[in-house]
Amino acid sequence: MNSMISDFLDVYSKQIIIRSASLIEFVFCIFILTLPYQKSKGFWLKLCIMANLAIPLLLLVSYMNFHYPYLFPGVVSTVVYIFVLSALCLLYKENFSELLFCLCGGIAIQMIVGRLYEIFIVVFKQNPYETLSPFKEMVPLRDWLVYSLIHCIFSISLALLFRRNKVYEHDKSNKVLIVIFSLIFIFVTVIINSLSRSFEGDNSILDFIIRIFAILYALLTLLLRTRILETSKLKQDLLIMDELLHAEKKQFESMRSEIELINMKCHDLRQQLSNVSYKLTNQELESLNAAIEVYDTSVKTGSDILDVILYKKQLYCEKNQIRMSCMADGRCLSFISPTHLYSLLSNGIENALEAVQSVTNDKKRTISITIGNESGIISIHITNYFNSDLIIKDDVIQTNKKNKDRHGFGIKSMRHITEQYNGTLTFHTDEDIFYLHIYFPR
Repeated sequence: MNSMISDFLDVYSKQIIIRSASLIEFVFCIFILTLPYQKSKGFWLKLCIMANLAIPLLLLVSYMNFHYPYLFPGVVSTVVYIFVLSALCLLYKENFSELLFCLCGGIAIQMIVGRLYEIFIVVFKQNPYETLSPFKEMVPLRDWLVYSLIHCIFSISLALLFRRNKVYEHDKSNKVLIVIFSLIFIFVTVIINSLSRSFEGDNSILDFIIRIFAILYALLTLLLRTRILETSKLKQDLLIMDELLHAEKKQFESMRSEIELINMKCHDLRQQLSNVSYKLTNQELESLNAAIEVYDTSVKTGSDILDVILYKKQLYCEKNQIRMSCMADGRCLSFISPTHLYSLLSNGIENALEAVQSVTNDKKRTISITIGNESGIISIHITNYFNSDLIIKDDVIQTNKKNKDRHGFGIKSMRHITEQYNGTLTFHTDEDIFYLHIYFPR
């Protein structure tokens, strides 16, 4: 029995080594792409089981490739792809479409790396179909070390370049698109590899053309894959912003009703206070009037929505010792829908309050709001001081707060709304002052 195994390994040793190196490289690319994925329970145990199952798979594909090198290359690749995809489904909790897309990324990266290494061998005037060494004299340890090192560098570079940092849920249409795109790519790749290998080795010019085509084809696939993922992320962001808009609309309607009720109560209190004022001292009367003033809104900007927002923020400022000044002509914002206007202004002022809240210098705990018509352009300016919790990087507002899951959607939502009305949103800092500018053409 041992003699049979030894003879088998001796006959197919070259194929086993080549196929093992190819599978290890492929799995390595896949591993880097799956770093942000959520692992399933018993991940390491399942990984060991799949690693052991890979041994008979390597023996099978080595046998097929040795006896039928041109008849079964597509079948061999398909078997390997199915095995790796099954392992991904077993090891990770992500959706099938996400795992299939990851498989495509690994195939494309391996194709690029393999063809680049062949070009590397040709540059050193060696035949890549006869040797993996760029040197004239083969030294197995040195040659495999060079082979592994170059493949590792290329694989890591490409995998990190096209890897996503976070997994986003795909909607139904994107899942269908990903599955169709992935299946077509795998099918076309298997066909191309099967046909191209039968033409390679006879003509150096044709070989070079095939290699360049394969690299460009795989690179285009990775770029399309990235584009599809970015589109999916954008759809997810828009969905979240729609949810936020819907929540803010309900909040606005509820708050407006509450403010109307508070104003009615404040009016009744003033009436009752006037009836009993003769029983109170001037100091008591002034104290009660001041208390009522805190809850009674006298803000009239010409926009009911802006009045509601400012009223709410005034109460917050009163509680947190923040001074808020406002010069606003709300009538010039009448072209913006109530829901969009509430979301736009509420988010802008909310961000300013959040930033100034951490400022310890009492003189700098101020917010300035200016809304009006400037030379035919409608403008909104919000200015505030900020502390180290606010970071501006690559035109994106960041924070050092622990919960960052939805932080940043405020600015994204504001920019999205602004662009719907052909406006522009910009922001910049000057030392410890933050400036937000929104402009709309009239």
